[in-house]
Amino acid sequence: MDMLWWNDYKNIGFTIITNQLSVKSPREKCIAKLTDFEMNVRPLTPTLADIALRDLNETPERIQQDLHILREWIKKQRHLRARTSDQFLVAFLRRCHFSLEKTKKRIDNFFSYYNVFPEVFRNRSITSRIFDINRLGVHYYPEFPRCTDKSAILIARFGQFDPNRYNVREIFQFIMMAMEIISVENDYATVAGVSQILDLANITFENIKRFDRSIFERYWTWLEDCCPLRIKEVYVINAAKDIQFRIHMIKTLMKNQLAHPIRTVKSMEELYTHIPRSNLPEEYGGSNGHIGECVAYMEDLLHTYRQYFDEDTLYGCSEELRSGDIVSYEAEFGLNGSFRMLNFD
Repeated sequence: MDMLWWNDYKNIGFTIITNQLSVKSPREKCIAKLTDFEMNVRPLTPTLADIALRDLNETPERIQQDLHILREWIKKQRHLRARTSDQFLVAFLRRCHFSLEKTKKRIDNFFSYYNVFPEVFRNRSITSRIFDINRLGVHYYPEFPRCTDKSAILIARFGQFDPNRYNVREIFQFIMMAMEIISVENDYATVAGVSQILDLANITFENIKRFDRSIFERYWTWLEDCCPLRIKEVYVINAAKDIQFRIHMIKTLMKNQLAHPIRTVKSMEELYTHIPRSNLPEEYGGSNGHIGECVAYMEDLLHTYRQYFDEDTLYGCSEELRSGDIVSYEAEFGLNGSFRMLNFD
């Protein structure tokens, strides 16, 4: 057999079987190329590896194959300018339980949202203002501790910022940047999910009314449809009675739309039945670190990710180049505007 002829066909995914050509599946096509593919993904601890295999169908061999398939798919999307680093793509694969089609859709949604939420995704450089917001302790992730089910802990405290000094847009910009960083850096968060504590101390209904509803709705949609992190559960603490009532109403109205349970707990003792006391920061009655350490953890990450966010202008979506039928943003994301039907090969 002419070896030049063979190499030409081998490289485009054909194989010879009894003098016939058969087309390989996308997953099979990449296997021959994997010997030249050096994966740059942090190895999981044995405990997390067991969880990833059991809950996410993750194996090292599958990661290699799926990363290759995703990169090839991204190259073919004229409209899409997406990050392709290993750890970034793995976060999306884990969020979607290694379903390639769901992963493609979430990646496309993520970068399409640059157009839907320009107030947040434009100018995402890490400035002194971002560091100031982090130091408020509005939204932080203890590097340690973790829940007994190995999920990461996220604590949000919206009563920590003065709305006369910081607007809601920049608070949510910081929150979404921090979540993106954690999705790349924290294996506990991407594998076992995130358990969120929403601390509403110092929040009144008047404070809530000052929140920009449009920004909150788009943040919620981003969290559900675009974010590579999976929120497993939310525990609301220190909520005033009128706010508790409204949370209950929202939960009732949205019970079929919520991807995770939201529980309003009335005391710290009740919270400890869900998240062990010893796993919480000292400020919450725990014995495992304190908020200052959590803030310092994120501050270090923000310094590390300066270049990452400086390069953010390179990414996004050019909707005019997308192939497919046009549907509204409202139909796709529950928002106003126009959007083209997602088309995945």
